[in-house]
Amino acid sequence: MEKRAFLAVFLSVLVFILYQYYYISKFEPAKIIPEEEKTIEKPEKTTMPSAVKDADIASKTEEVAKVRETTIKEREIKINTGVTEVVFTNRGGKIKTINLLKYKTKDGSPVNLVKDAEAKLLPLKMEFTDKKFSDAVNSALFDVSETEETITLSPGRRSIALGFSYIDESGFEIYKEYTLYQDEYKIDVSVKTGGESAAGGFSYQVLWGPGLRPDGGSDGYSYEGPTAYIGRELVYDGVEEKGGQVYHEGDIKWVAMQNKYFMTALIPVETKGFKSITKASETGDVSVGLEYISVGGRAENRVILYAGPKESEILKSYNVSLEEIIDYGWFDFLAKPLFKVLKLFYGFTHNYGIAIIILTVIIKLIFYPLSQKSLKSMQKLQKLQPELKIIQERYKNDRQKMSAELMRLYRENKVNPFGGFFLIIIQIPVFIALYKLLMVSIELRQAPFFGWIKDLSDKDPYYITPLIMGATMFVQQKMTPSAGDPMQAKIMLIMPIIFTFMFLNFPSGLVLYWLVNNILSIAQQYLIYREMKK
Repeated sequence: MEKRAFLAVFLSVLVFILYQYYYISKFEPAKIIPEEEKTIEKPEKTTMPSAVKDADIASKTEEVAKVRETTIKEREIKINTGVTEVVFTNRGGKIKTINLLKYKTKDGSPVNLVKDAEAKLLPLKMEFTDKKFSDAVNSALFDVSETEETITLSPGRRSIALGFSYIDESGFEIYKEYTLYQDEYKIDVSVKTGGESAAGGFSYQVLWGPGLRPDGGSDGYSYEGPTAYIGRELVYDGVEEKGGQVYHEGDIKWVAMQNKYFMTALIPVETKGFKSITKASETGDVSVGLEYISVGGRAENRVILYAGPKESEILKSYNVSLEEIIDYGWFDFLAKPLFKVLKLFYGFTHNYGIAIIILTVIIKLIFYPLSQKSLKSMQKLQKLQPELKIIQERYKNDRQKMSAELMRLYRENKVNPFGGFFLIIIQIPVFIALYKLLMVSIELRQAPFFGWIKDLSDKDPYYITPLIMGATMFVQQKMTPSAGDPMQAKIMLIMPIIFTFMFLNFPSGLVLYWLVNNILSIAQQYLIYREMKK
């Protein structure tokens, strides 16, 4: 009975991990959006109302853009905030680079969130209903308010507003202003657009795209892509066809593009008058953003661009539930307090590996009384195996009588055959919570332990810890009392091999937790069995 319980739990954990690896990594985000929440549209071949509605106007815009090429110099402005280095280009008044100075790729260079793309596709691009007009605007050279090429923010200059302006022959204007702050990941963005010739009203989109640049920390089964927070729900938008669009209306808190550890989010300052949009280009690149509608000749809107790490405390400071993008899984109510405790230990040890070991020991101590009782029960069950076999053989044709006799035997010997099962069931949520927080927490990214383990979020480069973990699991299985069923015994001995192969590519922080837990379990079993022998 006990061995069946353990087998069931091991298989449950195995199924959970395989589910994470094979299903979540491959799922189509669009399929998990309730149908009533989304509206999918094909990009319309309509044109802009009013000032930019005619192909002739779009052509004039292209002509103006060509003229500006000869009168305005192409420029890049680099701003260092202390935590980011943002490079702007006046071609379209967009962002060319966002380097996160505190986070490095494996080659030692800062993580850059902006994906390589041609100039007209860079963020924050603006798109109108007339594609020809949009391409002309996003490729045009804008006037720049700042004369300096390189700016470093400091206590003496804590912020800077950088303006980009453009006007075409019809009088249609675009003005973008980016305000950056010292030691902050946010950028305030103000967009003013329109003119007298657009009096009939128009719409435009402010978009981040195309996607995010890979940072090298992706594990293949953490969700990466567009996300929005609408009402109190996370919405994972997927666009099934190239050129497709997905709109949402309602209480839109933010829209974002995320990978495992980093994100860019557009947080609207206004509370109404816009939609969220996710759209795929003809090449398959995905952008997210906000669509605004002007009922008059001009529009002015503001958003906050957050471009930085998925670090809980920073995200909470924005007060728009931005921290909800960190996916702690089904047991987030356990993962969040466990993570706080982990950070507390890190504050003393300054080593997340040691903090994981301390946390594992404390969890083991909490469950120690239940483990003690379970192991003693298993030992007693093993001693009862001869009597159990006699009862099973005697009443093999009478299942009801067999059950009654087995329960009598358990009662007389004060053995609970389900004790170990309940113990493991209680611990499964804790394991899954730890599994998720160790998998997604950016604090463990490139956090060293000792020796050859330089990054607790990455696999052990020499596979030493997974192999030791597998060996401890094998020892633990050999020490566990046998149920007497040869088939079950063989299956249980295969489990260490299966888990070892699974853990080869898991983050070394997670392997460290499991290894320490196994060692503590072996020590506990040894002490209990020695006590019972006496």
